[in-house]
Amino acid sequence: MTGEPRQPAHRILTGLMRALLRNDVAEARALLGSADIDFPAMGALLDKSRLSGYLYTLVADTGLVGLLPPWLLDQLVAGYRRQLGKNADHLALLEKLRLVLGEASIPFMTIKGLYLAQRFYGDIRRRFMSDVDILVHTGELGAAVTAVAQLGLYPAPGISVDPQTPFWGIHAVEVRGNSGVLDIHHAIRKLPGINFDYEGLWNNASVFTIDDSRLVSLCDTDTLLIATVGLGTDIQNSHHNLRKIWDIYMILRQLDASVDWADFFSLREREGSLKLVLNVFAFCLLLAAATDDCPSLGRAMSAHSRLILIKNTAQAETIFTRNRQHLANRMLFSRLLPVSSLHYWLRWLVTLPARVWHYRRTMPGH
Repeated sequence: MTGEPRQPAHRILTGLMRALLRNDVAEARALLGSADIDFPAMGALLDKSRLSGYLYTLVADTGLVGLLPPWLLDQLVAGYRRQLGKNADHLALLEKLRLVLGEASIPFMTIKGLYLAQRFYGDIRRRFMSDVDILVHTGELGAAVTAVAQLGLYPAPGISVDPQTPFWGIHAVEVRGNSGVLDIHHAIRKLPGINFDYEGLWNNASVFTIDDSRLVSLCDTDTLLIATVGLGTDIQNSHHNLRKIWDIYMILRQLDASVDWADFFSLREREGSLKLVLNVFAFCLLLAAATDDCPSLGRAMSAHSRLILIKNTAQAETIFTRNRQHLANRMLFSRLLPVSSLHYWLRWLVTLPARVWHYRRTMPGH
């Protein structure tokens, strides 16, 4: 024994998943056999991040299940079976949505989890999804909520579906029922100073197929954008988890050579999200020790280095390990928007009562 502390669970886990993705069995074996590995801590992180089922697919693909402690293998198998059932339910809900929203002549796109899993994980069965997310045009949010009531899906009592009413910046309405949980978005996020190009989002939509279902979703780069902005706002509340960080890594590693990153960042600059996007990319790649996996992106990011506040692994790990609602993470987020920190904090304080009320109304059991 050397007496040295073990490496953090997230460091071991991201290293293991990267090795398995590369099909580097020797590296994966070395990591799983290392005295450094804290299996209970890794199991807890997998459970918290809902990555158990995904890791099971990776070790099963490479034939390394025998290197896991039996209790951890049981956890991974249970996680995989759970996400199989949930994702089948999500597909069934989408088929129902196509019918009721089609009858109401309300166009919609599936966003976030389903397309992300199919396109970048290779199969929706490889990624956990807690709910279904769709995007509708802003003026059709109320009509969409009314239409899905036919499926027994309802918002919490008192929640406004008029996007002009909630001045605190609601971007989606959650509806629940026996059919599942559905988030109906009319916006990516509502952030001061950032104006997303929704006409462009709809014009660039792509069609994809899951089993026998033909669905419309955001294009690859817009899927990346919504995942990145979502993680950025989660960091604001220290509500981030490793699955969402891994999502962005999975997208970046596959798009690295094909995307014109200079053009991508030019679009982000025009809409006001450039600094936020750059720092979330830096955070994800540093935390996963994966900056070398995206050389084209790295070169494009270097042209904007003055905007990047998260510059090393130690900073990324500090952000990742902070407790929920940590003030330092909120202060960091306030510096990533195209408005002054004073503007951010004044807006945050003024809207706090309304946001707390909304949060309590939408939490199950309230």
